Amino acid sequence: MSTAREILDPAPLVVEQATPVRELASRLLASGAEGACVMESGRLVGVVTAMDLVFQEKDPRLPTLFTFMDAVIPLGWKRVEEELHKIAGVTVGEIMTASPVTVGPDEDLHRIATLMVEGHLSMIPVVEDGLLLGVVDKRRVLQAAFASAAKA
Repeated sequence: MSTAREILDPAPLVVEQATPVRELASRLLASGAEGACVMESGRLVGVVTAMDLVFQEKDPRLPTLFTFMDAVIPLGWKRVEEELHKIAGVTVGEIMTASPVTVGPDEDLHRIATLMVEGHLSMIPVVEDGLLLGVVDKRRVLQAAFASAAKA
């Protein structure tokens, strides 16, 4: 069974929160990476993926309005505010996912795949003792899964 340590990319794309979204887009396109790890002072503070950039092109969802005794009450306004903030973001820090899902280097392939599917994740940072070792993305999981199947 493959582990995160065996399948990780040891040189992931790394950006800072102040990185402009346009620069991130250029770097993702040039590298072909699924996303980037957001680092500040040597610590992982978030992840940002190509889907976060695609999200910026999304039509904003308006809140549902509920009428009760001549009062109009918006439902889900907090979520709309969060979406609008992310759509309008101009720096990585404004569109990233803070406190991302991470795995340790000994996490097995099945657990990594489960986390990706259940969390709709395209990449997962591999962290040990607070240090970023690399990332596992969908492509590496697929390669490892089919390499294991070919040996069986």
